[in-house]
Amino acid sequence: MGAAKQMLFARNLINICIDSVENVDYQGKIWHQYSDEPVCFESGVKLLVMMDELMDEWGFPQKGLEQRSLIGRGKKRHNRQKNDEMSIDKVQKTNGTRNIQNKKGKLGTYIVQVSFRQNATWQGHVVCVNCNEKKDFTSAMELIKIIEQDLGNVDEKAE
Repeated sequence: MGAAKQMLFARNLINICIDSVENVDYQGKIWHQYSDEPVCFESGVKLLVMMDELMDEWGFPQKGLEQRSLIGRGKKRHNRQKNDEMSIDKVQKTNGTRNIQNKKGKLGTYIVQVSFRQNATWQGHVVCVNCNEKKDFTSAMELIKIIEQDLGNVDEKAE
């Protein structure tokens, strides 16, 4: 019997497709289930910033900490009423959903589900498609280390 394919199912899945590595930094695309078009990134930092911006846009998962502002122009925290709809529900109704788990990067593919954004970082799960392993991470840095380790394993297999 063949090995079962690891998969994640959530409303905030992000598929990271790594296409190249230049100057020890990643280039590739981010796919999410609410758009037909990918978002391109040129570095690991841009990857993390873009993912965080997507989660802010969706309002899901909610941040555990709000950004501080010294000027007083910062966003006011919005307390949802019971009948208020979450931003991600509105995005889903407006755009529908797409299957992103079939998109592949040239060097590596990682399906990410961020479950929480607490302690000024992320906690969640990642499926490394190349090796069909599901791993948990407790910070954005740990997610990057998982990707880096997996890409290192891909390089070793290629040699």
